[in-house]
Amino acid sequence: MAAISCPHCKQNTFSWWDKYRASKWFLLTCDGCKRRSCAQPVVLAAIYFLYVWDVMLFGYLAYLDSLWFLLVMVVGWLILDYFTIYVPLSPLRDKPQPK
Repeated sequence: MAAISCPHCKQNTFSWWDKYRASKWFLLTCDGCKRRSCAQPVVLAAIYFLYVWDVMLFGYLAYLDSLWFLLVMVVGWLILDYFTIYVPLSPLRDKPQPK
């Protein structure tokens, strides 16, 4: 059930699960053109900054004040996880061929 297009060949070869894995810094290989893609690294770095901020802030507030902040932290984590699916894919250069 491929629904996401490859940035190289524009064929729908990636599933939503592949796109989710790409948001966790995995490389994807297209079944059609056999070329590699990844999620946009700059956007992923910004999202992972928000993950760290979410855990640090709400974890600290849960430690100081109330455990309700743990629930807020989990909800924030799930929202960020949802948005990582929509990080655009970037084409990678081909691997150098051995001589």
